[in-house]
Amino acid sequence: MFRRLGPEKDTLGDISRVEGLVRDRFGVPGSEIILVSQDPGLRPGFPPHETNVIFWKNQRRYRLKVFAPVAKVADGDLPVRWLLPSLEDNGDIDCC
Repeated sequence: MFRRLGPEKDTLGDISRVEGLVRDRFGVPGSEIILVSQDPGLRPGFPPHETNVIFWKNQRRYRLKVFAPVAKVADGDLPVRWLLPSLEDNGDIDCC
């Protein structure tokens, strides 16, 4: 009758790890916010889980999506540092 609406397992440790990867890769200071979430993949043919990251740096908002569950996101899954300008969130909801 009742079921959990969140992820099947505790992902807090993985979320913190991915936050650290994003901070290191893009030089996001500790005073800036990074939001990491694992969401269901809703598009046919895509993986069942995706990791979404929204972060701020120098009063600009950025976002990226990794087509893997948060537990499997590794340093090599993040874009290289010089691609940061392409991650700027311009409000287009269908960016990725």
